[in-house]
Order: sequence, then C-alpha cells, then structure tokens
Amino acid sequence: MFPLISALLLLSSLSISDQIFSSGIWVYLLVFLVITFSSTIVGGMIPDNMLLLLAGAAAVDNGLSVEWLLVMAVGGGFAGYEINYWSGRLLGRTICQKSCPMILNDKNVQKAQDLMDKFGPVSLILSRFLPVLNLPSFIAGIKSMDSHRYVVYNLFSAMLWCGILLAMGYYIGKISLIGVYLDYITDFFIIITAVIIIIVGVMFVRDYINSR
Repeated sequence: MFPLISALLLLSSLSISDQIFSSGIWVYLLVFLVITFSSTIVGGMIPDNMLLLLAGAAAVDNGLSVEWLLVMAVGGGFAGYEINYWSGRLLGRTICQKSCPMILNDKNVQKAQDLMDKFGPVSLILSRFLPVLNLPSFIAGIKSMDSHRYVVYNLFSAMLWCGILLAMGYYIGKISLIGVYLDYITDFFIIITAVIIIIVGVMFVRDYINSR
C-alpha cells in the first residue's frame, strides 16, 4: 500500500512524519508530487515554502538525502511552472478561467500582470518566494514568452528557491530546541497540507464541472 495512506492512519504509535520518513524512496516521490502540484495555479494555496523548510529540517534526524530532496523539489517546482506556462500559451486565459474562476479572477490576474510588467522574467523568481498564486508563469505563457528563455528562468528560479529553503531548513533542524518539537510541527503541517489539497481538489473539480 502506498506509504502516504498508512501515514494518514493516526492509530499507530508512530507520528505521521515518522511513518512517512521511514518510507524510503517514497518520501522523495511525495516531495516531487506535492511541490509540482503546489507550483501550479491550482495549488497556490499550499504552503510550499514551509514544506521545503520542514523537509530540510527533517533530513537532519531521519536519514534523508538533502541532495535527493533538492533534485526532486527542483524537478517538481520546474514541472509545476511548465504546466502553468503551457496552459497559458496553449489554452489562453479565457478557457482556463472557465475551469478556475476563483483563482483566475481579474484581481489575481492583474496582480500577476503588474508583477510581470515591473520585473519581467525576474518575477518568476520572486513568485517562488512571494507567490501571487503562481500566476506570473501563467502570464508568461499567455504573452508567449520565448519558451527557451522561459525554461532558463524557470529552472534557475526552481533551483534558487529550493536550494535556499532546503538549506535554511537543514541548518534550522540542527538547532537542538527545534529538534525537540520538530515531529509535532511536521505532523501538524502534514495534516494541514493534506486538508488544503483535498479542499483545493474539490473546488477545482466543482468549478470544472460547473464550467461544462
């Protein structure tokens, strides 16, 4: 059975985080999937910055490879922004807005547009740390930014974002006081993230069905 399912069963004596972190390679796959989803316009509500910090901190005492966490996180961040770009470029704002009216409302789109107008492609980096619902990458697709140029900014922004936050988390995890409460903090975060993912999924499906 996929480790995430057993990790959500609170009847075990182990904490949720203990069960997940003992799942070997599945941990890295889970990081990839969550970061990919959180980097799309649909998953903008997921606190991915905190996820990267906690993943880095958890690596200290759980035998996780920071290098593999970085590779999978960068891969997820890159994939999520590529989905946004090609959604905007191939489908356009009108079609996507019908499927995600709550996210792609005029106010959110205008914020992303203003950020793109002010900082250009650099906004792809800024949106990683100060996300505007991950929309600058979507706007880049709508504006048909050169795909090769976009890939460079996308990859660089993902590497910078994941590298900084994972490194910060790793060194925070070495603080003894933090280590005492890390399992409790991580368990709480996992529960909150799971709830948010479910809510976002339900809202997206509802909006998509209504648009049909």
